[in-house]
Amino acid sequence: MKKNFVAAVLFLAMLLVSCQLSTQATAEPSATDAAAVIYADQTSTASAQSARATLTAIAPAPSSPTPVQPDNVFNITVPASACWMNSEVNVLTGQTVTITASGIVNTWGGNEISNGDPDGQPTNMCGAIECPLQGANYGALIGALIGQPENLKPFLVGTEVEFTATENGQLYFTVNDWECGDNSGEFELTITIE
Repeated sequence: MKKNFVAAVLFLAMLLVSCQLSTQATAEPSATDAAAVIYADQTSTASAQSARATLTAIAPAPSSPTPVQPDNVFNITVPASACWMNSEVNVLTGQTVTITASGIVNTWGGNEISNGDPDGQPTNMCGAIECPLQGANYGALIGALIGQPENLKPFLVGTEVEFTATENGQLYFTVNDWECGDNSGEFELTITIE
């Protein structure tokens, strides 16, 4: 009877050890466990700590989310040499359009006195009949919402403008100059439509 009891106790002990080993085998090791496994045959605490530090350094950092531009915001570049460039940005009647612009352009073959930002050259007004918008500064950023080609109604964009569309169409842009061929530089525009 004693032998049977001892055999049963030994059997239960072996069964418990077997279950524990099986559970450990299926569990995923952590970075700390991996370091302990790597250095299982070593007794140096410094080596184990070094391994943990190495594993931590190798672990990929969580990626930060990439900002997504809303589908109602458009970034375009308008070269100073482009005469009425089509932005291919569509606008519907009643939508609010906000345009901001930055950059420097030159309207006279690189001559420094002809440099200007989107508001144009402050001391040089374009009065020629050929200018896209008479009475606005040379080199200023000019826009038009064109639904029908014969309905060209230019407006001053400058560094910022906001308006409500009175017709469907596409936005076109140019520099206020009667000759675009010798212009240089470009404007960077952000167009928001709501």
